[in-house]
Amino acid sequence: MAKKKAKARAKGGKGRKSGLGASIIGVFSLVTAFVFMPTTVLLIFAMLPTVAAGLSDRMRGETRALTVGSMNLAGTTPFLLDLWMTGHNLDNAFAIVSDPKTIIVIYCAAGVGWIIDWAVTGIVATILQQGGVRRLQDIKDRQADLKERWGAEVTGDVPLDPYGFPLEGAEDGAEPAAAGRS
Repeated sequence: MAKKKAKARAKGGKGRKSGLGASIIGVFSLVTAFVFMPTTVLLIFAMLPTVAAGLSDRMRGETRALTVGSMNLAGTTPFLLDLWMTGHNLDNAFAIVSDPKTIIVIYCAAGVGWIIDWAVTGIVATILQQGGVRRLQDIKDRQADLKERWGAEVTGDVPLDPYGFPLEGAEDGAEPAAAGRS
């Protein structure tokens, strides 16, 4: 019996558990969306920019979806509160969604999220690039110090014989002598 359980785990028993967990979460989400239908309607229309950001940000770790989603939710919150305070029904939800001012405010808040993502990405890229340039200069300075201290052989530019010794005349830029060591 223990061997069968070990085989099931090896074949992907854990995958079944996570699939079951995902199914339970999915069913719970659908039930919740149905119970709170007016909120669901408002959020579906309001959070479309977040969905677009999530779909367009597959390669960068999804920071764009988080930034746009945060600002999008911040722009949606006053209208959610209005829906909850004036009466949580579908008529109020559709009235809020059909108001052009509502959509402008919500989508402009999401636009601010896009701008924040764009600006922060540019700033971070510039900082990292400048750090790389500074590090490269530090490496070149260190190489120059090592060359001054230990000679041109440490650069790897001096031709070596088969035994690893610099060829005669190679240090001063002259052609290496054809004399070989045995």
